[in-house]
Amino acid sequence: MVRAAGSGSRRSVISDGMQVANWYNSMGIITKTLFTSVITCTLFVSLGMIPGYYMGLYWPKIWNGFQVWRLATGFLTTHVSLNEAIMVAALYFYSTDLETQEFGGRTADYAWFIMFSMIAMASVAWITLTFFLYHGLFLALLTMWSLHRQQQIVNFFMGIKIPAQYLPYATIALWFLINRGSVYAILDMVYGFGAAHLYYYLSVDLPSQGSPNYIPTPQLVYRFFGQPQQVRANGASGSNSINERPGGGHYWGARGRTLG
Repeated sequence: MVRAAGSGSRRSVISDGMQVANWYNSMGIITKTLFTSVITCTLFVSLGMIPGYYMGLYWPKIWNGFQVWRLATGFLTTHVSLNEAIMVAALYFYSTDLETQEFGGRTADYAWFIMFSMIAMASVAWITLTFFLYHGLFLALLTMWSLHRQQQIVNFFMGIKIPAQYLPYATIALWFLINRGSVYAILDMVYGFGAAHLYYYLSVDLPSQGSPNYIPTPQLVYRFFGQPQQVRANGASGSNSINERPGGGHYWGARGRTLG
């Protein structure tokens, strides 16, 4: 009986492990890269394997010491806490929605949106001496997600329902309160908010009015990630546009899920 019980327990563990592996492998390449990188960088620093000093956007080391990895790790490193864990989970859901829906079949365009946002935020951080911009990256994804669902009513915190267009403002305000009124704590979120709006205005709003796209995806990015594929909103072959999908979504404001 003990042997049978032990065998059943092992099968259960193997089954659970397979489900986790299938879930992980089902992620889009960009979402998987972001999710894995944030967890890896954060754990390395939290466990003392890499000093946090080597991860931030410390510009003298970038320019003079050629420590170019900081241009990535400065956006991918946070600290271990319940609030940060919730934010990482939310980043996964927002990124999954964006990669499979608004940017469905356009991996290179999604990668370029993230790159453009990081470049815009880093440009400001260079002036303000902000070393870590993970929250800014999170807010850029959240803002882009909400811009495509502006009139959708979402759950935010403790059952409060708001239009999705106000979700970035509410998130910044909540983070401000969580950090006891620290303006510095929300600076990188403001940068991410601005970067996403700038991308949306230049690549979506203006082209919809007949103007050219002033920040097209570089050909180098297309060579790396591939040319756009024609995908319908439901994932089948066909046409799809970044402007087509007004609803859907997850976490911190969608499908009945709440923050807190």
